[in-house]
Amino acid sequence: MWISKLELINFKSYQHQVFEFPLPANGQNIVLIGGMNGYGKTSILEAVYLGLYGKDAISHLGRAGLKDDVGYRSFLERALHGHAIRAQRDSMTVTIQINISENEGFQITRRWYFSRSGDWTDEEILIYSIRNGIKDKVVSSDRIEELLDQQFIPAHIAPFFFFDGEEVKKLADQNRVEQIKQGIEGLLGVVLLRKLEKRLQQYQANRSQGVSAVDEQKHRELLETLTKHEEEFVELESRKNALDIEVEDLKINRADLMNRVVSIGGGGGDIANARDLVSQQAVHEQELKEVFEQLEKILATKLPFHFVDQDLIKGFSETLRSEINLQQWNSRKSSLEPEKEKFTANFFKSEKPEFSPELTTEQETAIRLRLETAWESLFYPPPADCAETMVHDYMSSERKQNTLHSLQKIHLGSQEILGLMLRREELTKKIRDIRNRYTRIEGLDRDGSLTKLNTELASVNASLDLKQKSLGDLERQLSGLSATINNDRAVYQREHEKFVQANPVKSGVAKAQRVIDLMRDLIPQLYTLKIKHLAEAMTEVYKKLAHKSQVSKIEIDETGAAKILSIEGDEISFDKSAGENQVFATALLAGLAKISGLDAPLIVDTPLGRLDSTHRTNILSYWVSDRSRQVILLSQDKEIDLETYNTIKSAVSKTYLLQHQDIGNGVSKTTAIEGQYFKGLPNE
Repeated sequence: MWISKLELINFKSYQHQVFEFPLPANGQNIVLIGGMNGYGKTSILEAVYLGLYGKDAISHLGRAGLKDDVGYRSFLERALHGHAIRAQRDSMTVTIQINISENEGFQITRRWYFSRSGDWTDEEILIYSIRNGIKDKVVSSDRIEELLDQQFIPAHIAPFFFFDGEEVKKLADQNRVEQIKQGIEGLLGVVLLRKLEKRLQQYQANRSQGVSAVDEQKHRELLETLTKHEEEFVELESRKNALDIEVEDLKINRADLMNRVVSIGGGGGDIANARDLVSQQAVHEQELKEVFEQLEKILATKLPFHFVDQDLIKGFSETLRSEINLQQWNSRKSSLEPEKEKFTANFFKSEKPEFSPELTTEQETAIRLRLETAWESLFYPPPADCAETMVHDYMSSERKQNTLHSLQKIHLGSQEILGLMLRREELTKKIRDIRNRYTRIEGLDRDGSLTKLNTELASVNASLDLKQKSLGDLERQLSGLSATINNDRAVYQREHEKFVQANPVKSGVAKAQRVIDLMRDLIPQLYTLKIKHLAEAMTEVYKKLAHKSQVSKIEIDETGAAKILSIEGDEISFDKSAGENQVFATALLAGLAKISGLDAPLIVDTPLGRLDSTHRTNILSYWVSDRSRQVILLSQDKEIDLETYNTIKSAVSKTYLLQHQDIGNGVSKTTAIEGQYFKGLPNE
């Protein structure tokens, strides 16, 4: 499949522009669109997102590196071309044609309408099937999600295929674990499953109307409390992710300032030493963060149990074990119950040996009672290690086993906390010492530039300290809220099970609950299954892209943490350079795209950023090597220059050059010239 046409009308700086892309064939799978910064390259990527996914696109732009979190309405009103309303053009249009084969495909036109003051008022979606290059028939706009899910790319995995290369490389340095987890969840459609779970819960609450007023009210209040806390968690998590990016940007800015300070005589070192210090500080800060996380984990999980009477914990554990035994005993009894009926029926059907004389009704009844008593004696009394009554009937046997396992791991020694506190002090001192080395200015500040740089550096450090403190506060709030949500969910589930059992007439509610339970059991199993496939796919791509020949494989554990292993099986420290970050991020996205099974196009804005020549060659070679996959690269002149262009020329199927023109009042116009690229490069 490939994108064969993209038409923009009044979208950002494009008044009216049509891009047409050929079928990837004969080894030509690259479309190259050149444009200087600010000329409209990113607008093409945004148009694809908005045209295909509409409002759903906004939540995925950040993961694709586009950083647009202003909201759908604000985005649309900013995107409308500045002269559109003045020229009495009250709409903005994006049309995308996707070909499944040479003769078949579909076209989506999304049109947004605006008032005279530029406020968004309405939206229209037109979908046509395409046959032999001609619009064949209209497809209902209600089917757009189904169409994209089945024949193109679902919204939740679009960031694996459409992304900003320069921004996405920060994913590797920011939080590899979180990105891997988000990628796997997106691939598995966990987002959709969670939406379904919410709808089922709401369905249950709605169907529960008309039962006893007290039960209904309590049931609804518990669900509302759980939903409220989950929404708060999502909001906090969104703020944390945004803050993570801000902190990372500040760290990059600080490293740049430190290098510039040292390069003009500050600190008495050279650029190489400055980079070493920056690298050391980044490592120590990461270690310090991990120490704080371990301390917070101890405070949230282990420490509270040490304030509980140990006899109480021991008694609770013994109760759970006895209830597990009882559940297993009852399960065995239930599984054999059908055999009892079969045995009794066969006993009385048997003709030999004959009863002589024939049994009377009273005798047959007596024999049946004796058989019943004999059968029951196999199960009563239960073994001595079974509970007499089921106190914790709201917990499954598996959940009880997990609880016992957790209780066995709560032991906490004083040396464990003391060691972490000492490590915290040690790391704090090391970070302070590194910072102090940059405050010692040696040499003359002849033109004031050194003073200015140090002032900027102090400001960045102050901002970074403040952001990191806020980040720590958010992480603590998330940790506490997570525990609250787990408790809310346990209480809700316990009361809900009782509610359903007490109201069997609500069979739909019970069925919905079974679906919810199935999804909760299924998601972790699917996640574990996909991790192995992702690690294998990432290893294959990473080996093609990285400098390092000693890499054997990438391993990913059940938490999402990734390790790069050498041929000897030792972990290789992850290089924090921009090139290595982008290699890892590219391998992650390529791995996710590969195991998705979709032969869908790639669109990459700023594909090579500030990469060195070797990394550029490796990444371009990888994209070129997949000859059947369409790859649209949105590049500025310093990324794919004449030398680089010549290395991929044979794989380029089409080029466009974006030209920019100011048309007054701060409004610009972009025009794409087909068959051209930057000056100095041959025309197609």
